[in-house]
Amino acid sequence: METSNDKYVPYVKLHDSLERMKKRGNYDVDKYFQSLLHEVGELEYFYCDLVKDGNGDDYYYPIFKRPRKHTLVYCNIGRGFPKELHDGHFCYILKDMGYKAIVIPCTSIKNNSHPANSKFELDIEVIKDHKRTKSRMQLSDIRCIDLQRIDTRKEVLEVVTDEKIIRQFVYKNIFL
Repeated sequence: METSNDKYVPYVKLHDSLERMKKRGNYDVDKYFQSLLHEVGELEYFYCDLVKDGNGDDYYYPIFKRPRKHTLVYCNIGRGFPKELHDGHFCYILKDMGYKAIVIPCTSIKNNSHPANSKFELDIEVIKDHKRTKSRMQLSDIRCIDLQRIDTRKEVLEVVTDEKIIRQFVYKNIFL
């Protein structure tokens, strides 16, 4: 028999887990909590606003600004393990798969950035704010995303680096 307190058990477990992380002091718990809230908000948007009949299996999000292959789009790639890229990043569209896309997340290159690791990083040239700049593709974080993850409020960046160079890099480092 379920008691009124049983429905709070998941909240208590979440609280206790966050407290254990905070006590260890080796992770930004507040940032993690904000990411959890963001994730809950995305799920709420999907299940409460988009899928009004409660059945999310057949619903497809309408794409008004369809991304093009060989461009960078801004995505919320979500959360995984702390060492994986997470939250918002520009991502290279490697393959359009209908309502999903295969993307390679990119990071900015700072003056003090280490040189690219040739096995899983490739520096590419893009146009941002009407200027040529570089971005670093993180092949080790390649993934398939739902197009709903793309923030259409952000600009789409043109990739200057030849698509053949990028495809050769991906093929060589994934399949060979």
